[in-house]
Amino acid sequence: MTASQSAPPAGVVLSAFPEATLAAGAPMYRSHGTAHGAWYYDNGVEGRFNLHGARGTCCTALSVDTAVRERIRGRVSRKGVVSRALADSFVVSVVSAPTEHRCAAVNDVAAAEHGIVRELTTMSDYSIPQAWAQAFEDAGYDGVLYGSAFTTGSPDAYALFGDAGAPSAHAGHTATRHLSGEDACRALGWTVANTPVTGGMNIV
Repeated sequence: MTASQSAPPAGVVLSAFPEATLAAGAPMYRSHGTAHGAWYYDNGVEGRFNLHGARGTCCTALSVDTAVRERIRGRVSRKGVVSRALADSFVVSVVSAPTEHRCAAVNDVAAAEHGIVRELTTMSDYSIPQAWAQAFEDAGYDGVLYGSAFTTGSPDAYALFGDAGAPSAHAGHTATRHLSGEDACRALGWTVANTPVTGGMNIV
């Protein structure tokens, strides 16, 4: 099936795009691997709104639910079972950014006037949302506010732009460990199994 969401046209003007402000110091949640700190700006190809080259994207959320579902994605069984290995592979931290972020609000009703439809936040081809992320940064935005493909309700996921990698210890990014992966999964009503979870996987 052909995607109805297209990449931004060359020379797209986004100065009047709907926006949302993330206040400096506002608490957010981030699910991240146990081997790394909470703040990391990824410039790989796997993140929906990842930038490339010297710049990267750090994904956060306003709820534990969204942060965990973005991490787990489709790797939970229909009976709500998560493998022990997966649960033990991440933690949830409370984070806050040192500066205010002006974010493009891609789920705003007015976003359609600029060529964005709901598919941007659910499509499996990440090259198109990544192209929009680059267009937003080129237009002076500091990130994207969007609705996670793995939750419902009001948009509460942020893709924040910054220099690729971990920020300097003196940059003012704060993070406090909040929940283990196991406790986070249990908070969502899932069971953590010591045996591998096979079959019956679904996106929640």
